[in-house]
Amino acid sequence: MEKLRRWLPTALLLLLAITSGVLLRQFEDGHSLGPGEERATPDFFMEDFISTIMSPSGIPLRTLSAKRLDHYPDTQTNHLEAPYLVLHYGEQPAWHVRSERGWVYESGLVALLGKVHAWRDTDAGERAIDIHTWDMRILPEQEFGETDQPVTIITRTQTSRGMGMRAYLAESRLELMARVTTEVTGHLNR
Repeated sequence: MEKLRRWLPTALLLLLAITSGVLLRQFEDGHSLGPGEERATPDFFMEDFISTIMSPSGIPLRTLSAKRLDHYPDTQTNHLEAPYLVLHYGEQPAWHVRSERGWVYESGLVALLGKVHAWRDTDAGERAIDIHTWDMRILPEQEFGETDQPVTIITRTQTSRGMGMRAYLAESRLELMARVTTEVTGHLNR
C-alpha cells in the first residue's frame, strides 16, 4: 500500500501530461481525424484555369479547363466546377466533353458528373456527333469513357437512345448497352 501511495501522484501527473498533449494536438489541427475520416478542406484552389498535357514531342494530348478546381491533399483528388475536357488526336478532330461538375482522381480517372455533353466535329468543322448523358467516367490514357445512365447520340442521319454506353474514343466507336432505339432524322440537332 505504501508503494501505491508513492506512485499514485506520479501516475496521475503522467496521465494528465498525456491527456494535455492529445488535447493540444487536437486544438492545433482544428479537430482530430478518426480512422477513415478525410479532411474536408482543400489545400489549394484555382479559378478559371486551363491545363494542357503534351506528348514528349510537344503535341497536345488533352486540355482540361474549369471554373474552379479544389485540391484535396488527403485523397489526392481534384473537385471541378463546370469542367471542359478536350481529347486531342493529332490530325483527327478532337473529342469535347462538358459537364456540370467533376472529379479528377490520382489514378487519372476523370468523373464528369451531372449533365454531360460530348461532341466531335468533322474535319470541315461541322458537328459529326453529339452525345447527351449523365455521370460519365473517362480514362484519358486508355482513350475510353463509359456511363450507366440514359444516353442520346445524335448524328447527321440518326438519333439513337439507350441505357449505358461504352465509348472507345480514339476509334470513335460507341456502344449503347441496353434498351437501344434508333430513328432516322436526316439532320443534326445541336
